Amino acid sequence: MKQAVVAGRTAGLRPAERRRLDQICHRRHPADAVADLLTLQRLASEAERLEEPLTLVVDGRGLCRLLWIGDLETSGRLLEKLPGSSRRQGSDLRLMTSAGSARQPPLRPGAREAVVGLDLAPRLWLRFSRQAAAGGHWPASLLTPQPSGEEAWHQELEGELAALCSLDPALLSDSGPATPSRQGASGLHGDGAAATPHQAAGSTAPGRAERVLLLVLISGEAGRDARRLAELEGLVRSAGGEPVGVVSQRRSSGAAPTLWGEGKLREAALEARRLGASLVVTDRELTPVQARNLERIVDLPVSDRSELILDIFAQRAASAAGRLQVELAQLRYRLPRLSGRGLSLSRQGGGIGTRGPGETQLEKDRRAIARRIERLQRDVRELGEHRARLRQSRRGQRRLALVGYTNAGKSSLLNALSGARAGEGVLAENRLFATLDPTTRRVRLGGTNDGSFPAANHPDEGAAKGGGRPHGSGDEEAGPELPLLLTDTVGFIEDLPPQLVEAFRSTLEEALEADGLLLVVDLSDPAWPEQLTSVNALLDRLGATPPRLVIGNQIDRCPAGELDRAQALVAEMLFISATADLGLQNLRRHLSHWPASGVDPAAPADRSTDGTAAVRARGPVPTSKG
Repeated sequence: MKQAVVAGRTAGLRPAERRRLDQICHRRHPADAVADLLTLQRLASEAERLEEPLTLVVDGRGLCRLLWIGDLETSGRLLEKLPGSSRRQGSDLRLMTSAGSARQPPLRPGAREAVVGLDLAPRLWLRFSRQAAAGGHWPASLLTPQPSGEEAWHQELEGELAALCSLDPALLSDSGPATPSRQGASGLHGDGAAATPHQAAGSTAPGRAERVLLLVLISGEAGRDARRLAELEGLVRSAGGEPVGVVSQRRSSGAAPTLWGEGKLREAALEARRLGASLVVTDRELTPVQARNLERIVDLPVSDRSELILDIFAQRAASAAGRLQVELAQLRYRLPRLSGRGLSLSRQGGGIGTRGPGETQLEKDRRAIARRIERLQRDVRELGEHRARLRQSRRGQRRLALVGYTNAGKSSLLNALSGARAGEGVLAENRLFATLDPTTRRVRLGGTNDGSFPAANHPDEGAAKGGGRPHGSGDEEAGPELPLLLTDTVGFIEDLPPQLVEAFRSTLEEALEADGLLLVVDLSDPAWPEQLTSVNALLDRLGATPPRLVIGNQIDRCPAGELDRAQALVAEMLFISATADLGLQNLRRHLSHWPASGVDPAAPADRSTDGTAAVRARGPVPTSKG
């Protein structure tokens, strides 16, 4: 294996210059000193000839691993050129940079260089000028990573280059501040894992959750900001990530190029390195230009909230229909965000009038994605027609749909009303977007004494089959059986990506074509009024006309005064607990005559009025200021 690599701005190097740089790379540095003085003097001489900064990356054994020509701009290019495995590189890397002049020596790295230097996770960084000053004085500075504060690097010593080269790096690091490489970027969270160079630049160790830094804009309203941040953390965890830190900024109007100020983004880049984050997630949707600007400044992959939700949907899609709709939404999102590779992959034409750069790889990728989107749209239309035929076959029965914010308990309520046995009902988990595909179950409503009322048919017998008698304790008195079809739909969320709304329109039509909508809210969540407002707003945007009935779930877990608050906001709300079997019998009795009694199920119901005492929770719901 080649010991060292010369990389960076190598274009135009003469053979003699290349040989001299190779000779510098093959010189070994002492293990008990910071560096070999003669090697650094030769490095400074070459930097002066090339008029470029030169940086050596030396491992713990004193072997040079990389000689970089030019400024340290992006950590990805450096790590790609760094030869050998992380075991061979070790965790005691040393950086040595010769830049500037004797009159203006850059003894401290710039903001971008400081972040790239942290990605390499070195023990120390020796910086010195390209020339000696008058009288033979050679200014130099010895830096170590700083685990906290506004500056990324702490200046341990400043003085003569010869004096700093003779210091013992082990003693220096032991007496200096704790560095991310020795403390571990995750040491702030108690797992004690040390960051290796390859992990420090946006990569994730196999078998570990991706560490995510959250970048948010705050409005100044403490309650709303806390709710949005908690929801973003929940989305990250649902996607399989681990939120490790938050960088926030209050701005009256976001800057168009980046939304966040450049100084705050530099702070985010530094915080990401200190926490070992490999991904930055924003709470606002980014335009393609804004996303590229953010990635350029923080030098890490950046995802916005919409991309995060699309990723969760892609993980949750279990059926062919779900995967089809998710793929369509993802391609619509990614098409305007494709980035090309210039003219290096262009295709030359042949013949008169066709000479020139030709068609770039970016253009070919866009055309391929456009063709794929067109095919997926055709498949989604066929899926919608198939589901429309299924709904047509159920025209003779009452149909209700469960809608609401994600993780409000819709699937648990469907399992409770249908009497599904454990492990045989719809997947109901305490995580966001656990259910994507619509599921319809036949539910027979009737009176029971113990509150338990199993489904007339087992879930695996299909929603189209009937039959079966309810069973319970021997003293139950079954009332008249009133069958209806109950559909569980995909959960909503505030600012649901438009690509998802359009792609899942055939799924949402299951709710739009129902005779009534049951809006499930989680009363244990203090933000349920805002969530209900978001659900109503999305339903109105979709043109939903069926009457709506609000159902307050989780009454066994909500605070003592929450029921009174809910009653004041939505007067006719029904209170239940799907998991604790509370209020379900009252709900069945209410649904036996809701949305309207005596209406022919085969005929379209009057969707403009309710016809019963149940409230139709339309429009914004006022929020409590207490």
